[in-house]
Amino acid sequence: MISFSVAFVAIAAAFAIPALLSLCVVFGSSRAVSPRYISAFALGVYFWFFSDTLGDSAYLGVNSGFSGGVEQAALLVFFAAGVLVLFYVDRKPFLSGMEAQAPGLGVPLLVALAVGIHGLGEGAAFTSVAASTPAQDILSAFGGLAPAVAFVIHKTLEPVIVGAAYVTYARDRTMNLAASARDLVLLAVVFVLPGLLGAATGYWLSYDTTYVFALGLGTSIYAAVRLAKPLFISTGQSRWDSTKVALAMVLGFLSLYFAALFHS
Repeated sequence: MISFSVAFVAIAAAFAIPALLSLCVVFGSSRAVSPRYISAFALGVYFWFFSDTLGDSAYLGVNSGFSGGVEQAALLVFFAAGVLVLFYVDRKPFLSGMEAQAPGLGVPLLVALAVGIHGLGEGAAFTSVAASTPAQDILSAFGGLAPAVAFVIHKTLEPVIVGAAYVTYARDRTMNLAASARDLVLLAVVFVLPGLLGAATGYWLSYDTTYVFALGLGTSIYAAVRLAKPLFISTGQSRWDSTKVALAMVLGFLSLYFAALFHS
């Protein structure tokens, strides 16, 4: 058994440090790379993220056919709720209020939450193992160095989705370095917080994280739609520009694919 403090600090570091680093890299890259290409790369990351989260949510019980019962229905409800709530909030005064206080920041904040929700399941799964393992150290409990490397790469690439939304929808705010620094910290907090909540509860409580992943799968669709929007706005660019967008998406997809190889 690994103590709660050790497990919590480990998962907090594995979430927070890569997230903040990733957001800073995306922000810095936007000075030299068009946000359109950054969004394309992030959308490629999302495609693998979606596949991964779909697996964590047991494919919403599809393998049960028509005999999944209440559990299967609950997975579908959680998924649908995730989709509906984020799109509902996007058009409500809540978002307008955020925009009034910090123009351009509302959508990135919702994207950070949309992608971060699945971290609730990851955090809970992590500390649940820590609480029940006979191993005495984190690496041994989770299968050695390779899975740890895979997790850190995942936690570095996933926030690219949030960063892409920021440099796309809050373009004016990126001109002010001091404001951007505060924004990036806030986005990192929103992205990381569900994971910390999961870690704090998963150590002491036993619950089925499949439903949490189903919810996170649903919320993440909001992020995908927001990332896709700038890719299909007519800009009068050449066919080569469209090819570069496609290449950026493929690169993003393969980046998370590469991280997954460490699990094998």
